Amino acid sequence: MGSITSTYGASIFFRRWAATVIDFLIWAGLIGLIAASEEFGDDYLTLAMLGWIVGFVSYYLLLEGLTGYTLGKFVLRIQAVNETGGVPGFVKSLIRTVLRLVDTNPLLIGGLPAGICVLVTPKKQRLGDMVAKTYVVKVRDLVTASRSKTIILAVVFSILACVSVVSAVSGISALIRESNKSEVYISKDKQFQITAPSSWSNDSDLHQDADISISNRYAEKYFIVLSESKQGFDDGTTLADYEKIVEEHFVAEMGHKEFVMDPHHTEINGNPAIQFSFHITVDEFPATYLVTVVETQSHFHQLLAWTLKDKYSSLQVELSNITVSFREAVGNESNSGGGSVSA
Repeated sequence: MGSITSTYGASIFFRRWAATVIDFLIWAGLIGLIAASEEFGDDYLTLAMLGWIVGFVSYYLLLEGLTGYTLGKFVLRIQAVNETGGVPGFVKSLIRTVLRLVDTNPLLIGGLPAGICVLVTPKKQRLGDMVAKTYVVKVRDLVTASRSKTIILAVVFSILACVSVVSAVSGISALIRESNKSEVYISKDKQFQITAPSSWSNDSDLHQDADISISNRYAEKYFIVLSESKQGFDDGTTLADYEKIVEEHFVAEMGHKEFVMDPHHTEINGNPAIQFSFHITVDEFPATYLVTVVETQSHFHQLLAWTLKDKYSSLQVELSNITVSFREAVGNESNSGGGSVSA
């Protein structure tokens, strides 16, 4: 078999790469389906992920060991074989599968080691092939298989392809549904609330005095609500007065700031508000703040949203949507201390 593969050019690399992509998409779709099913609980996720790992290993171990094919290889008409052109068998397939985690792992520099090996080795082998003494050849270069065996394999892989497509579509649809879910976060006194995508969560470490404090630290986006009773201010204090107090506080606490726009009047669910944004460097990281002060019947509120400066333009709509969701809480469904309920 080595004499055959040594005659191959770069075309075998592209076939193997395309086959790997097809196989990867199958399992990526299943991952999406699992990740979007978190409402079933942690025990379900743990079992589902263990099942995914077992299925992933078995997919390559059994299919390549018994047939030399995966779905991707069958579509691209290439096959893994031993030195004599036969199917690899369990032991060789086990070696190929274990080393696949090293040289064909999409999470490990994108399977680059396998690609380099296939391009530069004389017999177009990846590391798993060299250790297991297997080869990946074009089906046309093998002794013609029996027609009945080919038909059986075609039926099996057609069913597998259908199941894979359904799983992938289901996974994508579930992820879309999950991304559209939202959570309601209610203030400590249960009087006010905001709504944010389900990717956010409570984060009490942002500000010790915040009435609502949420973040998505992975995406570097943060939001807090600070509420102050009007009883703590002089009679006649207006929203404009409060905005100046907030502005002066930022100057005192953070130093120089560069306003992106002048403060402008707006409304948040029928309540008068003033909004402004500015850039500032915090711990050597340029950040952008969107600040909204709101007046309700009994309180003044600061709605503070911020993220890294280079991410602000892409996150501005999301941060603004959370800001405008601020309103009086409906019922007491949430626990105090900034709890959340599904929306």
